[in-house]
Amino acid sequence: MGIGDIADDISGNGKTIVITSLVMLIVFVAVSTLIFFISLKSAEQVMVPNVVGKDLPEALLDLQARELYPRIQLRYSQKADEKGLILEQDPSPGAIVKGGKRIELVVSQGTVIDTVQNYIGENIEDVQNRIRELFTSGSRQYIQIKQPYLTKYSAEPAGTILEQEPAAGTPIANNMELTFVVSKGTQAETTQVPDMAGADLKKIYQVMQRAAVTFAFTAGSTTGMDIAVQQQSAAAQSEVPVFSPVTLTVSLPKSANGMVSGILKTTLAEFPYPFTVSLYAAYPNGDKDLLTSFRHPGGACSVPYTVPEGTKLSLEVLNKEVYTETVGANTAE
Repeated sequence: MGIGDIADDISGNGKTIVITSLVMLIVFVAVSTLIFFISLKSAEQVMVPNVVGKDLPEALLDLQARELYPRIQLRYSQKADEKGLILEQDPSPGAIVKGGKRIELVVSQGTVIDTVQNYIGENIEDVQNRIRELFTSGSRQYIQIKQPYLTKYSAEPAGTILEQEPAAGTPIANNMELTFVVSKGTQAETTQVPDMAGADLKKIYQVMQRAAVTFAFTAGSTTGMDIAVQQQSAAAQSEVPVFSPVTLTVSLPKSANGMVSGILKTTLAEFPYPFTVSLYAAYPNGDKDLLTSFRHPGGACSVPYTVPEGTKLSLEVLNKEVYTETVGANTAE
């Protein structure tokens, strides 16, 4: 075989190699493209479900059904019954994503407070409000204070917690009941009767907020344009036991220009020591005001008022409404 024949063979083989390489490249590209489109088709778009408020196992099942996968973060929350619930998610519900995407979930690991605190020396009203904020969900309270409180006289100010059960450090459990022994103050404690002669409604409200006596209001003559104290049952500056009843007779002007004056009267539950009672007025226009607040031992309770006709008056104790009355011209004394 000559040199020319060898050259021709090499040239022919080269063409075969080139053609074969091109065919393989085309096949590779075609297969790669097919695989690419198959992968795109497999990663279908799905809608992110709303799992906020659900417990973790239920949320995981919802995500799994859509081929979505969680990335979990733990966080303390404010309420005991939120433990194990989803607090937040990202992306938000309704977002359209491809299957296989990671969904960020923030899961509650319960409250930071997991043991009973030391409440001795604190005021019972402050403690009750704090426990209600921390351990109440909807209409259910997971930790409650046993009512009525146990009380006894002591040198501590009235309302001070002297003893508690369970003791501080006890692990918190749902539906736990706390028992407190609360100070009634010193048995012989006295106070001076304030001078209320001629006091108008504004002064009455101001004195009620700081006085250590219990005012009982009765209607006197219907004179003048404003409510005013006409007489009081105990002499001004005289010494009486704390929260003794002092009767104030007040004048009640006649209803005029849509304004109504009267005396709200009701009977409250007997308290272990004087609680703070708040008088609110919800006006016909939708506004709501705090008219006054005062300490009261429970039992007969009365407060004078001058408000627009149709106003809803309400008494609240420990942020709970205990009495309501809608004022009309016929409700005034």
